Amino acid sequence: MTRGWNVYGLIRYLMGPGSTEQSAHTDQHVFATWDSRPEVHQPEQLGTDRFDVGALVAALRAPAALAGVPKRRPREDGWPGTVSRVPKGPVWQCSLRNHPDDPLLTDEQWAEVVADVLHRTGIAEHDDPGGCRWVAIRHAPDHVHIAAVLVRQDTGELVHPHRNYDFRRVKEACNAAEDRYGLTSTGAADRTATPRPTRAENKKASRLHAAGQRRTDVAIRNKLRRQVSSAAAAARSWDEFLEYLALANATVRVRQGHHGRILGYSVTDASDPACRTASGDPLYFAGGKLGPDLTYLKLMIRWKSEETTVPASVQGIVDEVVLPARERMRLRGPLNKTEFGQEALQGIAHATGDMLLALVVVADADRVALLIDAWETYARAGRVPEQILPRRWAAVSRDLRTAANQLIRASVRNPARQRATPCQFIALLIAVGALVAEIAAWHEVHQRHVAARHARATHGMLVQIAAGQTNHMESSVLASPTAATSKLRRELAKRPPVRALPGHRSAYPKSGRAH
Repeated sequence: MTRGWNVYGLIRYLMGPGSTEQSAHTDQHVFATWDSRPEVHQPEQLGTDRFDVGALVAALRAPAALAGVPKRRPREDGWPGTVSRVPKGPVWQCSLRNHPDDPLLTDEQWAEVVADVLHRTGIAEHDDPGGCRWVAIRHAPDHVHIAAVLVRQDTGELVHPHRNYDFRRVKEACNAAEDRYGLTSTGAADRTATPRPTRAENKKASRLHAAGQRRTDVAIRNKLRRQVSSAAAAARSWDEFLEYLALANATVRVRQGHHGRILGYSVTDASDPACRTASGDPLYFAGGKLGPDLTYLKLMIRWKSEETTVPASVQGIVDEVVLPARERMRLRGPLNKTEFGQEALQGIAHATGDMLLALVVVADADRVALLIDAWETYARAGRVPEQILPRRWAAVSRDLRTAANQLIRASVRNPARQRATPCQFIALLIAVGALVAEIAAWHEVHQRHVAARHARATHGMLVQIAAGQTNHMESSVLASPTAATSKLRRELAKRPPVRALPGHRSAYPKSGRAH
């Protein structure tokens, strides 16, 4: 979903040949419009992948032209408004894509989805002939694009869908389409998703890597996310967090309010050319733009959890921390009166992300990249819907976090020291894999399908790493999430039914599709 000023450039691109061979456009056509006459507004084809889009653009921009909205983005010093910054452009673009496993939708089905999107966002509500003008274009079998000019036809007033949280409204429309057409159910808009690198960030990383200016083609956002996450897992306070980031060559810019109160922070890596602009200025990324659990407030909540005493050895951590956490996830229910229901399990799920980072620091160099992929895949499975972190930390989750903290701190402060023997690493890998399997089963029981899918994928990656680490290990040592789920269902069938608590369903919204 994007905003801009140049509607002609947008329509010309959507009806054109595409930017690369991988994204080549085929069968470009208009299939839905504001006046329900797509055949009238279909641009005339002038040649192969060449269309005359002038008439369509003029029709789209007609209300904006009458209202005096400029075609191009005004200069900052030439903007007549009372604010110093030029507002967002009036052109709104949204792309909707099928999951690869979904059946292809017809133009009529896509038109229903598009109409629902525009209705929920307030751009063009049902039975509102004075709404904004829009057009839907399809140039590939699996996705469509919506282009709208945010000026009402009847009054000439600007429409502001972002004030109605257009991202969430589009998500709701996608959820409804999944239920209506039986499509793949994906993540709900529960604020647990990890921010993805932009296309520009990916291209910049690949370009610098190909030119020999970087040793890796990993996007800078992903690189900084790992550095900040590692520092957060190793630190026990804000000052230690800054210290560990400095050891990772990261520069921190702190945003303060009145009386020196910290409001947030942003980071950059001055040694990485991907973290600089064309003019050489550093690019800073706010903690929340790296991960929803990396904001200043969430870090403070994380560090408020009391530390516990755990074994110093890796084998002791396996026997006295990870395996008890797995058993706690398997049992599901409260162990005693001091336990607090699902919050204990939420804490274990989040602390498991730190333990996966600990696996990275104790692994051999040839396993690090695979374990980083496993940690990134797991991220969403460790976050609590809507609130990201649990409100309270149970003893078992504090043990797990303290153990991970202990392993990561030792590695960062003394990188040359071997933290685990091969046998100890295998034992820790197996135990963490079994814990992730139980977390996947727990998410499935609560209908959090996307979180369960991420946990299952992580489990599969850990199985492959373990199988490659030693030939005499049987892959069946790590129970599959499916088997764990089946076992859980058999156990629940033997127990008396549990009454749902008021408001329990709202804490775990049904998953849906996010694009």
